[in-house]
Amino acid sequence: MGRAPGPDEARSLVESRLHDGEELLWVGRSDPARVFVDADRWLIPLSVLFSAVLAVADVAVFSSGAHPVTIVVLAALSVAAAHVLVGRFLVKRHRKRTDVYAVTDHRVLVVNERRVRETSASRTDWYVDRSAEHMSVEWDDSRHLDTLFWGGSEAVRQYANTGLDLTPERGNFALYDVADGEALLAALRRTSGR
Repeated sequence: MGRAPGPDEARSLVESRLHDGEELLWVGRSDPARVFVDADRWLIPLSVLFSAVLAVADVAVFSSGAHPVTIVVLAALSVAAAHVLVGRFLVKRHRKRTDVYAVTDHRVLVVNERRVRETSASRTDWYVDRSAEHMSVEWDDSRHLDTLFWGGSEAVRQYANTGLDLTPERGNFALYDVADGEALLAALRRTSGR
């Protein structure tokens, strides 16, 4: 896993991605100390139950000499269960260590060594989710998904910031679990006029 860039390295990483004349208003990151989200209230118990059922099934299948296809299917389900129970937290940890958030006078950015995700800083369709010590800001990029499948945008949103959103590019653009939330909000208000 990548090493987390320090504050100066994070700022340099963002500055290297700026366009000519673009002004950097705020740089921050997701707080690595915040591990759990609201969805974990149901994800953790369900994943423990699912893993326990699969463990019993694995023992029964292996001891009975079941068909190889059955063994492969159960093994694949066991890997999925392990990811839901443990692996997703490793995904979140990696993102929190490597992603840097920034607001410029033109764009809002999520930057790491490999890629840049961005949205226009003038967009006004963002909303804030506050907790006691953190703030998350999310832009509504998944409204169109409601026409594709039942509960589209809500289905995408419920897995956001859980580590189960394996491709964050497909969900809403968001900055999660920021401890310096008021400074982030001030920068967004300045650029969006909200």
